[in-house]
Amino acid sequence: MASESSNVYASSCEVKSIGLWKAGEDNAQPYVNLLYMVSGFQYYEEITSPAYAATMVVVDNSENILSKMPIQGFEKVVVQVEHFGTEYEYNFRIANIVNRTTADRQSIYTLYLLSEEALYNEGIRVNKIELGTPSEIVSKVLKEYLSVDATGLDIEESQGRIKLLPTKKTPFALIRSLQSKTISKKAVTPKTSEKSRSTPISTVKSDVGSDAQKASGTAGYLFFRTRKGFVYKSIDKLATVDEDNPVVGEIFYYTPGKIEGTESLYKIQEIKYSNEMNMMKKLRDGAFSSIVSFFDINTGKYEEFVYSLSDTWNDMVHMGSQTNLPIGQATLSQYPSRVMSTIVNNENWYNGKDVPTNDPDSFLDYQKAYLSQSISRLGIMGNQQMTISLTGHLELCAGDRIEIRVPNQVPDKQREKEQWDPEQSGTFLIKKLNHQFTVSKRTVYTVLELIRDSYGIKEGESNVN
Repeated sequence: MASESSNVYASSCEVKSIGLWKAGEDNAQPYVNLLYMVSGFQYYEEITSPAYAATMVVVDNSENILSKMPIQGFEKVVVQVEHFGTEYEYNFRIANIVNRTTADRQSIYTLYLLSEEALYNEGIRVNKIELGTPSEIVSKVLKEYLSVDATGLDIEESQGRIKLLPTKKTPFALIRSLQSKTISKKAVTPKTSEKSRSTPISTVKSDVGSDAQKASGTAGYLFFRTRKGFVYKSIDKLATVDEDNPVVGEIFYYTPGKIEGTESLYKIQEIKYSNEMNMMKKLRDGAFSSIVSFFDINTGKYEEFVYSLSDTWNDMVHMGSQTNLPIGQATLSQYPSRVMSTIVNNENWYNGKDVPTNDPDSFLDYQKAYLSQSISRLGIMGNQQMTISLTGHLELCAGDRIEIRVPNQVPDKQREKEQWDPEQSGTFLIKKLNHQFTVSKRTVYTVLELIRDSYGIKEGESNVN
């Protein structure tokens, strides 16, 4: 990351208050303001985590907080900051104290902070049968069991009503169990056979058993928490850029040299490419092709579903201009590299007397066909990834889309015609977000881990084939 001495104006941020309350107290005023005892703190969001988190280094050389109010966990911490005229508030609960040292009347320790619902979740069990679409169940569970206000929910509608036996899972665990089986209401869904009226009509020969059914369509949801609230959306929805899902902010540029003034707000300080392509991991995860088999302990029915990425690529929303599945991946998608098996125990699948149909308002049994596809969808979102460092951008959240430009690494004459790399530039999804605050210097920097499933600037043409 760039040194804190550069672009001070662009990175300016004032931490106005860091309030600490005793556990169980909700007074108007905190027990103590940690502002002058905190050297810095880091805030985190991620599209795979239902909780946001922070670490805070406390240098206690006068208040002796740990003796006056021994921290036992669940104490409330509220951080208030001002960044370019906008105020932000972050609410946490203390989950852990680590790396404590004491010397010369001074204690230094790190507070590990989590969003409140993450701690409540560990002690709550869902014990009632739930009926409805997965998105309806997710909304109901968050409201009833974790007291989440409707304004703090961003949930995409899904199709397919299910009867859910929760088996005393925690709210987060129950929602995770639905992610891979949730199908967006706007998703492309397969036709059903007249014989079973429950699964795609296409069949193939399986090496692990009898004839298998070929899964198609689009599926896969993500469940995560940002400073704005809980998000439960399909990967396709998160990858879509339109009026309802715009790119956040201006275009971020990675340019050499120093930029002064407000223009530096959108300057990328550093780019790191790590773990760009891991074919062995993708193959072992079944990103290109897989077989999933189901055995229903109630009916004795055995089913297999074969998934191939080449069959569903065109049904997906892609973030780049790349139109075709790369030849290598298309070839590998013809050979199932992962075989999964599971026992259907009526927990997530409807198994009643009613005949499942494609009617969105009726029970859908063909959700089983989407398990492999949803795993693959998340896997290929990492086809292209990078980590970028910026001056502070507190308006950003995990799951947002941003536009970046990377210089074209070609001779100067060619760069005059094409300044930006046509494959590395474009629209990306924020997978991880890290705001790094330095209280004493009044600065904040933002580090983003970006991902997408395809190459190229959306408006251009990709050379990937």
